[in-house]
Amino acid sequence: MSHDTPLFTFSPEKTEYQAQLLQNRLTKRFQHLKKWARRSDIGCYRLYDKDIPEIPLAIDIFFIQESSSASEVETYLRIYLYQRPYEKDEQEETQWLEAMIQAAAQVVGVSQDKVVAKTRMRQRGSDQYEKQETQDSITGIVQEQGYKFFVNLSNYLDTGLFMDHRPLRKIVANEAQGKSVLNLFCYTASFSVYAAAGGASRVDSVDLSNTYLAWGERNFSLNGFVDAEKYRFIRSDVTQFLKESQDSWDIIVLDPPTFSNSKKTKDTLDINRDWPKLVNAALNHLNPSGTLYFSTNSRQLNFDQDLLKPPRKGNDVAQVTVKDITAATIPEDFRNQKIHRCWKITLSE
Repeated sequence: MSHDTPLFTFSPEKTEYQAQLLQNRLTKRFQHLKKWARRSDIGCYRLYDKDIPEIPLAIDIFFIQESSSASEVETYLRIYLYQRPYEKDEQEETQWLEAMIQAAAQVVGVSQDKVVAKTRMRQRGSDQYEKQETQDSITGIVQEQGYKFFVNLSNYLDTGLFMDHRPLRKIVANEAQGKSVLNLFCYTASFSVYAAAGGASRVDSVDLSNTYLAWGERNFSLNGFVDAEKYRFIRSDVTQFLKESQDSWDIIVLDPPTFSNSKKTKDTLDINRDWPKLVNAALNHLNPSGTLYFSTNSRQLNFDQDLLKPPRKGNDVAQVTVKDITAATIPEDFRNQKIHRCWKITLSE
């Protein structure tokens, strides 16, 4: 072992102390957020995200119905353990995590079998959306601002609903009336649901995964949107789709993964490297006076407006306006103000 690697010595007393710290913090946050969530009709939200540096967890709460017609709601916690900057014995880590799970479960008032624990490693050299093997599946439906979404707490690193984009979804819904909307890297199509609910004239959702497109169609069905001509689900590599499509849209949502080397395509996506190509390709499909929302979870991405190439319409070159709207898109439950960054990019003639 390198002498530069910090050593960790397990201490039951220290673990007990940290569990109490976590419990105190969660109690305060839960009291505040459950009132806010009730007012806002939000059925899942973030309780904790590395608020205390020595407790590197993210903790989300879900109020789940088994089906859209079920009246009973079950409460679950989903806990992510972030990768530590030092090595730690696996058994000791397990004991430590069990203590944190117990503390969190007590605050919320659930049994420990209603807690799902995951380990979130730095995403390099793998697809963050790959299915993970697990013994039992914990799935159901959550409410969010008047809409319903199917979530899976157990089988994937992510649940099917990125909660940090809740405000941006609302922005899209508020602007969608009578407009055409394109959702790239649509995942489970939550942005698309909001666009449809906002009265979009048509919504196109593009993703390479049949699993997530089917999940997106399920979300549409849950919310009563079943017009196959008006709401299209397109299986395609996004780069290839933008290269081949002859269509254009009024609103485009571009929220790509930070890194992906899916087996379904020969190309590797590294958003820190590839974002100018993706954004410019999307701009080429934006209608005059249209809006592109570009978001990323990468903190390393160096956004440079000078790299944007205004599309040419005949002899005219469109004017591009960029506004950083990150602050307006971070929700109440996320104390981590760097959870994502977001830009509103508009075209004018």
